[in-house]
Amino acid sequence: MLARLLIFLAIALAIFLPFNILTYRQLVRLHPRRRRIVIALVIAGNLVWPIIPFLQRSTATLRLARAILGPIWFGWTSFALMYSVALFLILLAWIPFHRIPWTRFAKWPSRLFLWFILIGTIVGFYQAIVPLRIERMPVAIDNLPPALEGKHIALLADLHVGLFTRPSRLDQIFTTTASLHPDVVIILGDLIDDDPYFVPKLLRGTDTLPPSTPLYAVLGNHEMYGDPRRVIAELRGSRIHLLVNEGVVHGQMWIAGVSDFAARDANLRPDLAKALAPMPAGALPIIVAHQPRAFDDVRRRNLPLALVAHTHGGQLGFRPLHLSLAGLFLRYHMGLYREGASQLYVNTGTGYWLFPFRLGMTPEITLIELRRR
Repeated sequence: MLARLLIFLAIALAIFLPFNILTYRQLVRLHPRRRRIVIALVIAGNLVWPIIPFLQRSTATLRLARAILGPIWFGWTSFALMYSVALFLILLAWIPFHRIPWTRFAKWPSRLFLWFILIGTIVGFYQAIVPLRIERMPVAIDNLPPALEGKHIALLADLHVGLFTRPSRLDQIFTTTASLHPDVVIILGDLIDDDPYFVPKLLRGTDTLPPSTPLYAVLGNHEMYGDPRRVIAELRGSRIHLLVNEGVVHGQMWIAGVSDFAARDANLRPDLAKALAPMPAGALPIIVAHQPRAFDDVRRRNLPLALVAHTHGGQLGFRPLHLSLAGLFLRYHMGLYREGASQLYVNTGTGYWLFPFRLGMTPEITLIELRRR
């Protein structure tokens, strides 16, 4: 395991080091008066690399290091990539005017880009930690049992509860969810940020949800990165009913929870057949999983509905046009999809990962309303 991690680290450094060097050299060249600030940012933005092999350990020191250095690393690395792309575009524009010195030509475009990044970061920070978007989504299903007409399922996802997660924010999320009066609430994975140490904090956050409202959850990739067995043990018998390749009856619904693809333990790998096996005759199967990959098996079985998350919408996008950063890499990245007899809804996340930034992709609570087609 350590050998694989070190190989990954070496590959990551080989990819990102050139962007770091390019960004540093051009920033100090184009903005020499900000040299000290640039040096400080480069150092702070790369402090996490030496401790990456140890970050999965559950110790107070490493939790603090990850919570502080992780966002700085992610923010700097993302900036270095974007700034390198911006420099390339400026270079293309400079070629016809190459007689003008590069530092003179590129200084103002670089400055405008830096202001754009600064303003976007401030707005994205606000949108990540303050607003909550209620996405009301009617889903029409063929041959829906009459008893399920108008039933509501509230979806939360990607809470990533960690050291800096505010209890007041969790209270706001679950209070808002309760105000929607759903028939059932489901958390679609990534409940915590790797470390099982944060499970009690998550459970305390659920206190504002009425005890009469069923609350289910599935594992996500970040539970798998830490200690999934410990997460399972701590959630058994708690307010959150965790579904690991198993299902539960709710009225005429069979809520089948599938484990996550990031599982390293063979006994925790996704098994939809196992989750469906005890389903009563006449029940409506609703598949809940963390990653959109689960939809492949759902389509093969012609199951009516799957509910997933994981993408965060890339934490950057424009909802009215169904555009997100995640859409550049994933086929199913946000909203409702229908293929044949099967439908998929992708929640874009209620929290954020590592860096508090969600520009145009405000945190989402989804209210699914079942309707008869």
